[in-house]
Amino acid sequence: MRTSSLVCIYILVILVNIAWSITGGGANLRTVVSTLKSIKERYSINITLFLTKWGLEVSRIFGVLDILKNIASGGYYREFLVEDQGMYYIGRLNMKRYSLVVIAPATANTIAKIVVGIADNIASALYSQAIKSSIPVVVLPTDVPGEDGYMETETPCYIDKSICRLKLCRECIVSKICPANAVKVVENDIVRIDLSKCIGCERCMYICSRGAVSCWRKIKLVPREVDIQNIEKLKSFPYTYVVRNVKELEVILERLLFLDQST
Repeated sequence: MRTSSLVCIYILVILVNIAWSITGGGANLRTVVSTLKSIKERYSINITLFLTKWGLEVSRIFGVLDILKNIASGGYYREFLVEDQGMYYIGRLNMKRYSLVVIAPATANTIAKIVVGIADNIASALYSQAIKSSIPVVVLPTDVPGEDGYMETETPCYIDKSICRLKLCRECIVSKICPANAVKVVENDIVRIDLSKCIGCERCMYICSRGAVSCWRKIKLVPREVDIQNIEKLKSFPYTYVVRNVKELEVILERLLFLDQST
C-alpha cells in the first residue's frame, strides 16, 4: 500500500467527527445539503448537526429537513440538535472531540455576531468555542457578492398570482393534494402558500396544470456594504476559512479532512 494511502487512512481514523451548523439562510442551502450528504456517504464520518431556530424552519421550507435527519440520524456524534439543545454539547469542542466545525450556510446576522464577539445562538457559540480550542472553522456566508456585485439566493415555493386564475380552474387541485395543508384559498379567490406549514415537497409545482407554482427560483440581491465588510473582517480571524461558494467549500473540506495527499 502506498504511503499516501496509509496517511489518508490514518487521518480518517482520527478525523471522524464534524460539527456542522445550519443557519436560517436559503442561499446555497439545497446545494450545501447535497454536499453534506455526499461527504457523509463518501467518507463515513460522524456529523453532528446544530441548527439555529430559523435554520430548522428554513430547512423545512426548502424541503431538506428529512435529508438532514437522515444524515444525523441519531447515535453518538450523529445527533440532530436545534438551538439550545446544542448548547449542552459545546463542551465537546473544548475537549477537542470535533476535528472541524462548519457553518454553512451562515447568514449575515450570524457573521455579524461572530465578528463583534457575540455568542448567543448555537452557530455563534460553536464558532467561539472552536476558536478557543484551536479547531478550524469553515464558514460559507449567504451574502457573498459575485463578480457582478450581486448575491444569489433561491425562493421557497410560491404561487405566481399573474398566472393563477382560480375562477378558470373552478377549484384548486393544488390545495387538495398538499400533504402539509399549506396551500390556502384566501379572499377574492387568491391562492397562497403558507410557509409556516410548507415542507418543500414540490408536489404543488408538478400538479398545477397552469404552471403557476415555482420553487427554488434563483434571484439576485444587492448585499449590504456592512455585510460585505463583516465577511472581509472574518477572513482575518485565526483558524477561520471563509469560502465563497459550495465548490470552494468542498475543496477546503477535502483539504482539511485529508490534508494534502502529496505531502
